[in-house]
Amino acid sequence: MEGTQQGEIVQLMRDVLGEGYAHLRVHRVVIEEELEQTTSVTCEVTDEATGENSIIAGKGVGVIDAFFKGFVDRFANDYPSLKTIRLTSFQVGAKLETKSDYAGTDSAGEVSVGIMNSAGKFFRFTHSSRSVIASSIITILLGLEYFVNSERAYVTLHQAFKDAKARGRDDLVQHYTSQMAILVRNTSYSEAIERTQNDTEV
Repeated sequence: MEGTQQGEIVQLMRDVLGEGYAHLRVHRVVIEEELEQTTSVTCEVTDEATGENSIIAGKGVGVIDAFFKGFVDRFANDYPSLKTIRLTSFQVGAKLETKSDYAGTDSAGEVSVGIMNSAGKFFRFTHSSRSVIASSIITILLGLEYFVNSERAYVTLHQAFKDAKARGRDDLVQHYTSQMAILVRNTSYSEAIERTQNDTEV
């Protein structure tokens, strides 16, 4: 998905969620790695919108794999759409113009991650810092934050849509329908909507 379009969807999510827009922050990360074998990542992630703290613990073949799996394992029950996305690219580049010493080993690095949804649409997320590991984790977190907010916004709109329909507000029904049509470009929310309907029936 082109950056401008992705940015417009972020603005829509912010408009819909207001103060409920998730700002995920990762705290101290503990990494244990057997080179070329298994990597374990443990950290605490805070949702600044709710104040909720969550422990992320994952294992994989590298930091990215371990963190991504740990996050999805922790949050897929709350946000099932996370199970529909996958990484398609991962790039690291040195920004040598930022170096402060001769060797250049303190240069900032830029990490770029591509994520694809179940419909084959592509999303890109980037972050730069002087720690490749930090930027790698933060970049993945930015991508996952995007899809968490997308599902929150879609569910919010779906509930507003049902309320407007029940009240016979055709103008609002049309408005919410058009907004939901934009968010479904991100991924599928069928499982999330089915769950909310079951909760309502109970």
